[in-house]
Formats: sequence, structure tokens, C-alpha cells
Amino acid sequence: MLTQCTRMLDRLGAVLSKVLNLIGGIALVLLIPSFAWLVYGRYVLNSTPTWVEQVSLLLMVFITFPVAAAGVRANNHLAVTYVRDSMPPRVSAVFAIISYVGMAVFGYFMAESGLMLTTFSWTKIIPIIHISDGWRFIPMVICGSGMVFFSIVHILRIVCGWHKISQSAFYSDDLLDEDAN
Repeated sequence: MLTQCTRMLDRLGAVLSKVLNLIGGIALVLLIPSFAWLVYGRYVLNSTPTWVEQVSLLLMVFITFPVAAAGVRANNHLAVTYVRDSMPPRVSAVFAIISYVGMAVFGYFMAESGLMLTTFSWTKIIPIIHISDGWRFIPMVICGSGMVFFSIVHILRIVCGWHKISQSAFYSDDLLDEDAN
């Protein structure tokens, strides 16, 4: 039962990860022409478009935060695993659980703080582009929530794959992939 639930959550996580990467990708694609317009306006038209700075700051948070959350699912977040990798598989798995718990706690506080900042600043308007300042903090809520969700799924995968981990010569997050043999 827990294994089926974990597989379902992992499939949901795959979809969420693609959506988060899509958000970051769209924001990156929008950032490029806005800077092209900045350069064209400044050097060709001799009239610098002032809105580009505010839009680019907003797009940067929509690039970094959602993609960072997707990175937790894909395990390409910053990690020092030398000590963990030198331990027996069960001990390595426990260390992995501890690190995922730490990421989940961090993600929770990030989401909570981001939500507080969003509600606090929602009535303020960003000058020049005339949208709510709360939009700057929504990606922080998304990232924190994603970190919590993906960390919990990783912990569940380790718990469900404990028998497989016990029989392995070493621990790796790839060991728990269904595709891995």
C-alpha cells in the first residue's frame, strides 16, 4: 500500500517537476528578448527602457526558485556526499533520510516565510510595471512547497526500498529508480 502510494506521488512529482522547469524555462525565454530590447533601446534609440530592470528582477525569481525545487526531485541540488557514500548502504540511507528531513524543514520555512512576504507586500505596487510586489515572493512559496513535497517523496522511496538497499553493496539514490536493475 505504501509502495503504491509512493509510486503515485513520484509520478505526480515527475509532472510537477516538468511544470516547474517549464515555468523557469518560459521566464528565461522572456528574459532574453527583454534584455535585447534594453540594449536596442539604449544604444540604437538612445532611450533606455526603464521597465526592463523591474521585469528582469521578477523573471529572475521565476527562473531560480521553481527550477531549484525541481532540482531537489532530480537530486541535482548542492550536496556533499563523501561521508555518506563511504558508509555501508543502510547507514548511507539513514544519512540520506536525515538530509531530506533537513531539506523538508528548510522548504517548510521557506514556503511559510514566502507566504507571509506575499501577503504583506500584495498591496504594494512595483513601480514602472504596475503589478503587485507580492509576485516577487510567490516563487519562494512554490520552491519551499516543492522542496517539502519532493523531500517527503524521497524519504518514502527510501523507506519502501529498504529491502533493496539492504541487499546492495552501496547506497545511491539511483538504486531506488524503477528503471535501475
